[in-house]
Amino acid sequence: MTNLSEFFSESVSDQLAKPLTAIAEAAFNVSKHLPFAMGKAGRLNPFGEEQTKIDVFANDVFATSLLGTSIVAEVASEELERPKTGTGSLHATMDPLDGSSNISTNNPLGSIFGFYSSPLPCSGKGMVAAAFVTYGPMLTFTFSAGDGVHRFAAVEGVNGKEFVLIDERIRLPDEAGVYGFGGLRREWIDPVETFVGSLERRGMKLRYGGTFVGDFNQVLRYGGIFAYPALKNRPRGKLRLLYEVAPMAFIVKQAGGLASDGAMDILSLEPSSLAETCPAYLGNTSLVRELERELSRRR
Repeated sequence: MTNLSEFFSESVSDQLAKPLTAIAEAAFNVSKHLPFAMGKAGRLNPFGEEQTKIDVFANDVFATSLLGTSIVAEVASEELERPKTGTGSLHATMDPLDGSSNISTNNPLGSIFGFYSSPLPCSGKGMVAAAFVTYGPMLTFTFSAGDGVHRFAAVEGVNGKEFVLIDERIRLPDEAGVYGFGGLRREWIDPVETFVGSLERRGMKLRYGGTFVGDFNQVLRYGGIFAYPALKNRPRGKLRLLYEVAPMAFIVKQAGGLASDGAMDILSLEPSSLAETCPAYLGNTSLVRELERELSRRR
């Protein structure tokens, strides 16, 4: 079995291999602490959301690990008022614990990362790599450095836990099987409701668990579309462009799909702030284009 370091030595530059390795190694630490760092942290993040202890822990572990590589110049996070700075030339964004509200129900969680060659905030055109960790029945590390999407799973090796390759060059299936749309149905704008109705009539299966990483994994595996759409009372959606959407957009594009805000490629959007949100539609290109057409007819 090919482990992470062997794969990186053959396929990824040191400039990217070191921070990606730092994420993977830190994920073991976060995963180990998930059962023991439950409860509220007693403070709010910059978006006014109550932080959990594991949110704070994951943020500190990943930020420290990335800056410790001496390759990352700044780390911007959902949990930080302002980026942490270091030395190097890469600029990193992260949602250190996606779906922390799922902790109490023991549902999957994740961590999302993007790496840029330009100072933040910047468009996805400056993205050079993206990755996400899934804390589920398996601990997995999925990444792209611009040459396909690859997934590794944690196993017990000779020298302790390590990540080994389980899926190389992941591609979205041509036949789409699942969909998951966030937000309350009564708050969806009319084109979104019409489009979802058409998916239901086609017999596509609903897969929505409240974790971007978990729901996105379903789309990568079975084909389909994930969205947190524009809402009647929230036209710019809920998901944060730099911390969540752009990294996943980079990955879905490398898997042969598309990510759109309903009108433009997510990776072409120019954010004016780190906190910017956007509607997000990611998955099979044919479905995303179909939804774009539905949205354009109603403008």
